[in-house]
Amino acid sequence: MGGFGPERALRLAGKIAVVTGGGSGLGRAIALALGREGADVAVSYRSSGKGAQGVADELAAAGRRSHLGQADAGKPGEIGRFVNEAAASLGGIDVLVNNVGVFRRVPLGEIGDEALDEAFAVNVKAAVLATQAAAPHMRRRGGGAVVNIASLGGLRPWKAYLPYCVTKAALIMATECLALALAPDIRVNAVAPGVLEPPGAGDAVRGRIPQERFGSLEEAVESVLFLATGARYTTGEVLRVDGGRALA
Repeated sequence: MGGFGPERALRLAGKIAVVTGGGSGLGRAIALALGREGADVAVSYRSSGKGAQGVADELAAAGRRSHLGQADAGKPGEIGRFVNEAAASLGGIDVLVNNVGVFRRVPLGEIGDEALDEAFAVNVKAAVLATQAAAPHMRRRGGGAVVNIASLGGLRPWKAYLPYCVTKAALIMATECLALALAPDIRVNAVAPGVLEPPGAGDAVRGRIPQERFGSLEEAVESVLFLATGARYTTGEVLRVDGGRALA
């Protein structure tokens, strides 16, 4: 993602955003993009503290405030604690991006309680509990927007990734349930990326994508920003960012 650049009309000026799992990868790109749109940003991390500090440094250089919090999404109470601490530190919440997730290849014969429990805790429970914690803070500021990072794997099966696919499918249903529960003042939507660069897949998968390429972090981030800052009459929606892969 590029730098902050010259001043322009900012879609999130004066707003406060929270990104779970924002120290690396897509979460980092989302956190910086929210900052570029004018938001102060809170970022949670588990082990990527150095990356999270880098995000905070870039935000500070652009005049944005930040809050960093270590939180293990797989442990009870940690994500909710982080959300409440972020709200207290920055003065509320307007946007929540539930990005934290776990993606592991687990063939059927190797699936056990641990793999399933971890996937449900991180990919589903953390998003639901973070949203539950954020909702009162959003309402005190007149409403807000939640964006869940789902996956193409929640829309179609991948045989060696059952815990991941099942939990991302559950996150999509949670998105719809939360949209109903929190309407009308809080919108809840999801982005479902396909394979992004750098890919964990090869040419055989690329050949099955109608657009004949893998996506970029920037393209996934654009969809998150659309749902967080625009889409005023959209809630409970899942926006695929997969180059048409779900159709092939």
